[in-house]
Amino acid sequence: MNVQVNRTVIEIFEGAQAQHAVLRYLVRRRLSKSLLTQGRIFDAWGHEIGLDAPLHEGQTIKFKK
Repeated sequence: MNVQVNRTVIEIFEGAQAQHAVLRYLVRRRLSKSLLTQGRIFDAWGHEIGLDAPLHEGQTIKFKK
């Protein structure tokens, strides 16, 4: 399934959580994986979500360091 992280489309497996999408985003952008624990994740409406939040096809999330 495809989700969008910070305006970048990421292909991720069905049943993925927010942490999986952000981790894939960090690897794709060649950033340190340790940023996953230092940043915060928000949904498309600006609400903070947890690392274990389930994702669905076409969802948009934002990762802020």
